[in-house]
This record gives sequence, C-alpha cells and structure tokens, in this order.
Amino acid sequence: MYSWSPTLALLVCHSITGTASVLMRYFVNYLDPVEIAFLRYLLGGLFILPLFFIYRNPNLTRSLFFKSMALGILFFGLFPYLFAQAFVYTSAARGALVLATMPIWTMLIAKAIGHEKVNVFSLVAIFLTLVGLFISLSDKLFMPVDAAVTYKGELIMLLAAICGAVYAIFARPVLKQIPATTMTPIAMLAGCTVLFPFAVAGGVDEHVLSLSNMQLGLVIYVGIVTGGIAFFLFSWVLTRTTATFNTMFVTLNPIVAIFLGYLFLGEVIHLNFIIGVLIVFSGLGLAVYSQRKHS
Repeated sequence: MYSWSPTLALLVCHSITGTASVLMRYFVNYLDPVEIAFLRYLLGGLFILPLFFIYRNPNLTRSLFFKSMALGILFFGLFPYLFAQAFVYTSAARGALVLATMPIWTMLIAKAIGHEKVNVFSLVAIFLTLVGLFISLSDKLFMPVDAAVTYKGELIMLLAAICGAVYAIFARPVLKQIPATTMTPIAMLAGCTVLFPFAVAGGVDEHVLSLSNMQLGLVIYVGIVTGGIAFFLFSWVLTRTTATFNTMFVTLNPIVAIFLGYLFLGEVIHLNFIIGVLIVFSGLGLAVYSQRKHS
C-alpha cells in the first residue's frame, strides 16, 4: 500500500526551503551568501546532532562514515557555494529554472548506472513541472541581464543542479544502511566545515556580531528549520522513494519564494504565476500517481 508520508514530507521540506530563498534575499545586505550557507548548515547540523547519539547505529562503519562526509562536502559544501556564485552572474528567475532541471539529471544519471528505470509518467511529470515553472517565472525570465555574464551564471547553476542530482542518487544506498538520523548530521557538518574558511575570509564573525536580535532570530530559523529539519526530511524521504521523485519537488522552492515575496515584500503576482503553479502541481500529482503505481 502506498504511504503518503514521503509526499507530505517533501511538500513540507521544499516549502520550508522556499522560505530560505526569501530570507537569502533579505540577508544578502548583511551577510555574504557563502556565510549564510555556512551558518545555515552549522546550526542545522548541530541541531540534529543529538539524534546521532540518541539513535546510535551499529551499522555505521568507517566506509559509510567517509561516504557520508564526501556526500556532505558535495551537497552542503560545493552545492551552496555554486548556488551562491550563480546568482552573481544571472537573475533569480533564470537560476531557479536551471536548478529545476535537477530531476532530469537525476533520472539520466540514475538510469545510466542502473539505479532507476525510466517510465513515461515520470518523463511527463518532469516536463509539466518545468513548463509550469517556466510559465510562473515568465514575467521575470526576460528581464534584462548583462549578456556577457548571464550564461556563466546559468552554467554554474547547472553544475549545482548536477551536484544535487549526484547527492540524491548516491545518498540513497547509504541511507539504506544507516538512517537519516546518523547520516544527515555527519554530511551537514562536513559540508559546513568546507565552507568555514570562505566564511572566515569574508568576516562572518564581525558580520554576525553586527546583526540585531531579530536578525539573529531569523538566522537561527534559517539554520534549524530550513537547514536541520528540512534536510533531515529530504534524507528521510530518500529511503522511501526514488531519487528522481525526491528532486522533482525542487520546483516548489521558487514558487513558495514568489508567494512569500508577494505576502511580505510587496512583490506583484501576475496571472502567469497562477497558471504556472497549477501546471506544476499537475506535474507533481502525476509524479505521485506514478510512484503509487510502481510502489
């Protein structure tokens, strides 16, 4: 029987990470993007670290420990660095659309190494979510961007999407041997360790001390909720669904960010956004149907 728990967990996970996108836009005036990523995964990793000790797993071998670290460096170190650098050269809308190609790379890589079978429902679902996101962002996609650097930003974001795809594929077999309570803290803290020198070089200590109490509270929210809780859910779902199904929900991030921008930042929502969102959810609905059909 199909369980709705993974789908609900993904909806919560990517809705939460969508709020991080809005807060990123707020904090870039006070912190460097790499500093935000470092604080996010440091606080998130420390928050869920007690789970590692509470649910000590005897299956954690040295090999699995180093695999978890390597995957963490990829997803919580290299991925956020590329993500931050991409937006230096391209717009938020274009970057979000390129990042949303992650399920395509996930499916292709997983198929190439024999981890997943490609089915028509998944292909159509990915197509619908990408078309829906394109329509949602269409009023922002064609805003002028420096033509000399726009493709550089999109290429960097493409590398970030591939990093996310590789993590989702190769974290899954690790998570079948050790639970998310064991792997996620290791991976997250390994990733933020890689970001540490960049954050220090940028003056993260001085920048944090200059924040107000309200801003510090938002940093804690970004770390604990959008870092620790969200990515624990992401890892937990990987043990219960395919990597492609998991990454397909990435399209929710920019949608949630735009909606919250409308609520709190006074940004305007046009008809194209509503139409696009409906198409995205039809694609995600088809993905859920496919998951139920093949479970």
